[in-house]
Amino acid sequence: MSFSLRCNAGCIACWLALVFGSAPLQAGASGGPAAQEFSWRAPLALPPGASLARLDVPVTALIQLQNSAADDLRIFNAAGKIVPYAILGGAHAATTAPVEHTDRYKAHPLFTSRTPSKPVPGAVEVQINTSGANRSTWVRWESGDVKSSGSGKLTQELQAVLFDTRTEKSVLAALDLDLDLPRNVLVPIEVAISADLKNWTPLGTYGPLFRFDGPDAPANASLEFLQPQRLTGRYVRLSWSGQTGVKVRSMTGRAKLLHSMPTPLRYILPAGTAESNKSITWTISFATPIAALQLEATADNTLLPVRIAGRMDASQPWRTLTSSLVYRIDNADNVRGHGQGPRNVATPLHGVSLRALRVESIQANGMPAGGLLATVELDPVQVAFLASGDGPFVLAAGRARTPAASIDAAVLAAVSPVKLAELPVAVVGNVVLRPDGAVELFASSWLSDGTSPQKILLWAVLVLGVLVLAAVGYSLVRQLNVRR
Repeated sequence: MSFSLRCNAGCIACWLALVFGSAPLQAGASGGPAAQEFSWRAPLALPPGASLARLDVPVTALIQLQNSAADDLRIFNAAGKIVPYAILGGAHAATTAPVEHTDRYKAHPLFTSRTPSKPVPGAVEVQINTSGANRSTWVRWESGDVKSSGSGKLTQELQAVLFDTRTEKSVLAALDLDLDLPRNVLVPIEVAISADLKNWTPLGTYGPLFRFDGPDAPANASLEFLQPQRLTGRYVRLSWSGQTGVKVRSMTGRAKLLHSMPTPLRYILPAGTAESNKSITWTISFATPIAALQLEATADNTLLPVRIAGRMDASQPWRTLTSSLVYRIDNADNVRGHGQGPRNVATPLHGVSLRALRVESIQANGMPAGGLLATVELDPVQVAFLASGDGPFVLAAGRARTPAASIDAAVLAAVSPVKLAELPVAVVGNVVLRPDGAVELFASSWLSDGTSPQKILLWAVLVLGVLVLAAVGYSLVRQLNVRR
């Protein structure tokens, strides 16, 4: 028995010495997390001779980030060392000019005349095309009120208004309207321009106008052009049909931005969970800020005002973010080849970071058959880095509780011969996903900053070893007592 005691005690002592001895080595082998600890990584191919480069972080990496400021983004060299890198923004990235609005333009209603063949005193003739023929209508620039005309020859106000934008110099991206709308319906608006009030050119715009009941119900009073428009020397006509209660008072133009907005990156969320027949929730696995949310109805002819809410933790109450309108109009004209019917555009969320998303029907009717598809739009992220050390270089993303390691972009800009936004572009290679990334993210959610799950696992093994040693010691003491 004495041999057995010495053997067991010696083996356990050796095992504990090995474990305890290896702990400092494993914990201190690196000054920070290794590339293998990140849930997403991919090699980078640099242009020949480039010592400074930039790259566009792919959407597959953005949906792995666990920090809204992209603190868990790294670039490693072949030796596993982090190379100096900066996340571009502000003056070091492509920027956009602030939104500018034009002066306000008064809306002038169009009227018919009792005697279409005769001119109306004090009014200007406007020709519009209806049913394939030109029709004379009239407008008064001094006053749009038919009662103030005094002539009695203007009898009926048409569902159309006119704006005189001949002196407008800006290139416009949209028209923002001051108007009254009937509630809870879509009001399609046709836009056309003319230089002589006789020949009109239609302009394409995104979506109809609408205003739904409720303090936070969705509304839209803007007409965004499919292409930016210069209205210098032109009149603008807005017209609608079949909807009463529309009254347009005035309009301001929204100027085109001097710099094009970067194209957002899109990611289709996995299928949501129906909480009830009125709401659907989605779990968000990443912390990257969401620029916009595109909701799509799968059922034909859908019109659904919704409330969009979010939260960061299941213990928190839902916080209303905005309201929107999900619509999909399918009709016979679309089927005959006139293209897809009207669909709602993405709803801006202005860079909110969420862990859960809920879309709830505002009206009594529930979600449409088939539910909703959700796609998030993420702002592009650009990184500039110094290729220090030997390659290949690796971009890594996705590790909870990771401290920031990026440097100020101004530091790289000081040593760069060109603007950071003009550096040669590195190409992202084949992506490697860590299979146990989900487990690590779950474990890391309750760890302190800078503590990796590997360290916790190591200490767990050490504690287990102590418990095993204590159990063996207790067993030996009991055996000795029995022998006595």
